[in-house]
Amino acid sequence: MRYRRLGRTEWMVSEVGLALRALEGLDEAVAGAALGAAIASGVTLVLVDVREHEGSVEPLIGRVTTSERPRLVVVSRFERIAEAPTFAAQLQAAGGRLSNEGYLDVALFPQVPDPAQCTILDALAATRTVRAWGIETADASIAARAFEAGARVLVAPAGASEPLLTTAAEANAGVIVQGDPASIGSTLADTRVASVVAEAMAAAEVEALARAALRG
Repeated sequence: MRYRRLGRTEWMVSEVGLALRALEGLDEAVAGAALGAAIASGVTLVLVDVREHEGSVEPLIGRVTTSERPRLVVVSRFERIAEAPTFAAQLQAAGGRLSNEGYLDVALFPQVPDPAQCTILDALAATRTVRAWGIETADASIAARAFEAGARVLVAPAGASEPLLTTAAEANAGVIVQGDPASIGSTLADTRVASVVAEAMAAAEVEALARAALRG
């Protein structure tokens, strides 16, 4: 596995990351084996959907990666952003589901937080409770507003547009692109992309993702 700097964050991340959505609802042993195989192959970036209900795979990260957690970069994707009075509690609860340490590496949002929410994010960054935040969008103008507000990570769809990638590069943001085994090599040919995240449901599929990165 090869590694790239995630923009102006503190992390080097694997060129291929694992999106854990496909593991939801699977037997824990099967899901754990897939995550364990990813880590064994050198994956250090995982994308997990934040679920505020039963059935989340978030706790699996803590159980499977106890000794590996410090070198993992977990991007926690929020479907919604709580209003300012409960925003900090929302973020802290998500961190607690990941591990006993109770922190988030990257909190990923579908919209740009408002000024009050950004103030909360700054306060949580000062205590290392939320180490960075990012925006998930295909729109360059939304990405630009997010970077101005403090986002350091962009999660982009497959086939991210040139204006979107240029905007991220100008902000020195870390770019993660959602993809699949067939697109990994071509996507990584663009050095503005730090990592491609793809889904896998079994150890063999994880190994295929790693091989796809090496062919890039």
